[in-house]
Amino acid sequence: MKILVFNPSFIGDSILTTPLIKALKHFYPDSKIDFCVRPESAPLFKNLKFIDEVIIFDKRKTEKGVRNLFRFAKKLKEKNFDLIISCHKSLRSTLINYFANPNKSISFKESTLSFLYTKTINRDMSLHEVERNLLLLKPLLKNINFQEIKKIAGKPEVSYDDILYIKIKKFLKASFPNRKIVGIAPASVWPTKMWPAEYFSKLIEKLYKNNYIPIIFASKNEIPVVNKIKTYTSTPFINLAGKTSILELSTWIKSVDLLISNDSAPLHISVAHNKPVVAIFGPTVKELGFYPYDDKSIVVENKGLDCRPCGLHGGKKCPKKHFKCMLDISPEEVYNAFLKVING
Repeated sequence: MKILVFNPSFIGDSILTTPLIKALKHFYPDSKIDFCVRPESAPLFKNLKFIDEVIIFDKRKTEKGVRNLFRFAKKLKEKNFDLIISCHKSLRSTLINYFANPNKSISFKESTLSFLYTKTINRDMSLHEVERNLLLLKPLLKNINFQEIKKIAGKPEVSYDDILYIKIKKFLKASFPNRKIVGIAPASVWPTKMWPAEYFSKLIEKLYKNNYIPIIFASKNEIPVVNKIKTYTSTPFINLAGKTSILELSTWIKSVDLLISNDSAPLHISVAHNKPVVAIFGPTVKELGFYPYDDKSIVVENKGLDCRPCGLHGGKKCPKKHFKCMLDISPEEVYNAFLKVING
């Protein structure tokens, strides 16, 4: 059987789809399973044993516009998929998967024009996103208990560069013997998801003072965020802002002892590598289903605000203009959460 799992969403969303694919491979071991994602996340999935081919959908460039959308659907049709499972609910995704003409297609009832799928499932918002995605397997595995499916699916997985990993571990061991390495991901696509730069600087000072080595991760577009942190502190840290590809970022995160992150993709990469996370949630809440999918991590949040969540993704500005969801989370609170996790 030829299967396509379709989720060209944000990097974190695609990562949280991998347990579904693992479960599919377990129950259909002879099937060919392809995964459709955005170009920026594709390297994270290219060397995973349960994915046969990574198909790139670039809605901003090569697949931009109606004509290119149908051209892409035609390419998928030529692959003769028996089954398409779409975790993505947009109109664009529904049309692509419909015109790809699989024998069977499954998505959520909440998807736009969901009647175009042959089978739909209610998206249970009380579950973690990993488990919501696993619900899409129910029509295929009617006689399998959902808890059993969850157990087989396990946690998310991502690729990394094994040669680079060895080099990084040697470097860190030689440079900082007997010191724990703490990754920090201070940025986000959404400005309101970012804990203040001044707070990150104080946290870095506290970490370094207590013999931990901070490493900052950020993309090229996020360099200004790190530069702002640097204006608040002279404490040394390893600055990898703009210096890593997504696969290199994954490899570095695998090399640290713990990650401190906003609600963003590095959080899910860290969990995929079995590294605990101290996650700082401002405008978003755990109940949205995108918290660290493990039992070792901690979410630090201001639970006393009625305005949370103010949206699924956060936003550019605080709609209440006070930004208390982040400003009221002190560096001391995050550091104490860090100590709780790092000391296990």
